[in-house]
Amino acid sequence: MEKLEPLKLNDQIAQHLIDMIVNGEVAPEQRLPSERSLASSLGVSRGTLRQTLVRLELDGILDIKPGSGVFVTADGLSRAYARPMPHSADVPPLDIIKARRIVEGEAALHAALNASDGDLVRISNLLTDFSAGPRRYDLRHPSDRDFHIAIAEASGNRAVARLVVELWEMQRGKLYQRLEDHFSTAPMRDLAVEDHRKIIEALLKRDAQGARQAMHDHLDRIHLNLATGELHPDTVKGNGPK
Repeated sequence: MEKLEPLKLNDQIAQHLIDMIVNGEVAPEQRLPSERSLASSLGVSRGTLRQTLVRLELDGILDIKPGSGVFVTADGLSRAYARPMPHSADVPPLDIIKARRIVEGEAALHAALNASDGDLVRISNLLTDFSAGPRRYDLRHPSDRDFHIAIAEASGNRAVARLVVELWEMQRGKLYQRLEDHFSTAPMRDLAVEDHRKIIEALLKRDAQGARQAMHDHLDRIHLNLATGELHPDTVKGNGPK
């Protein structure tokens, strides 16, 4: 059996900072909390933190400006998202999409039945953020990820919500990232926004079956786009990607 190694402290710090960027806590070109504040909150020395900051600067994720602070680079979000999770296996990308279809379809169905009015407002606001973002789909706008996670959380099942988060984390593998870099386009992003609107429409109507189908249609489109470069799934509804 392969021996599992505990993450080194520098890797743990790096992962925390990456998560801050991927989760939208710090936006591109925005300043990170002060070095002293970060070191204190993480319980590490400033020297240890500084080494990690330099590593992420070399990766093109951070920009250290002495006297001004540490900033996320303009393309830091894409670079952060492309950095695989430590010890994460490179699951075949299309398998991830198929798994998302299974889990997120049911999450949408239950969200239509269980979401509070506040949940629906939050999901709608995330669509607004996503649609207002850059047209480059490969930027992996945090609001896209958060939209799907918010629906899973609104399902009322914490295990389902955790599964959706894990599936999104799998998309940070090198193989998935390269496939998306090559084949995800601005038109795909625009269609994704429309797909999200259809999902929300079904949620607002409390149409459980409609919400599940809208989620399936959305993920069928992504599957087809990554598999063939096409944008309009030629599938039989309910049967999934061909």
